Amino acid sequence: MTEQEARNLLYDLWENGEIPNNFDENHSDYEKAVKFTMKHGDLDFEKFYENISIIKFGIWQVETDALVGKGHDYIIDCHRFWETREYDGHLVWDWLIHLAQKSWITSDSINDLNTAFFFCQDYFKEFKPNNIPYVSTAQTLNIQKQLMEIRDEMSKHENVSKNGILEVDVEQMLKYRDLKSNIKYI
Repeated sequence: MTEQEARNLLYDLWENGEIPNNFDENHSDYEKAVKFTMKHGDLDFEKFYENISIIKFGIWQVETDALVGKGHDYIIDCHRFWETREYDGHLVWDWLIHLAQKSWITSDSINDLNTAFFFCQDYFKEFKPNNIPYVSTAQTLNIQKQLMEIRDEMSKHENVSKNGILEVDVEQMLKYRDLKSNIKYI
């Protein structure tokens, strides 16, 4: 099957409602599905996902080339697990701090993320840069936990207007700033 034939078949499956309505050209797995369809001559959706999934931790699925947050289509490419950031003088794992600040991350999904992330660092170790300095996993998880607690505390006081607009309270913003500036380090 040619690439164009595979794309046409996927479009037909999508148009007929035989695959999820969000599984179009913009979906994170679309190109993988095209290759799978070319190889197998058809798309069995369940077999396709069995084929690309290595292991799953909650919503986090380790695939052959990335970690994917299913339901949010959030993708961390296999080359990016060693990205760091400096957080008040501490070198930490960037993705674990970055994602802790996303509103869709829950306590359960952050724990699953942490497990999946460290699994990926081992699984994709061939992509680890040679010159990476020491990064404190303990400090990363410590900061992440406190950021989640701050976010949860602040969300208790959010006011959303009837138009769906978050109303900003200056007093709450100052509290947020104070809580973030009082993060404790180990």
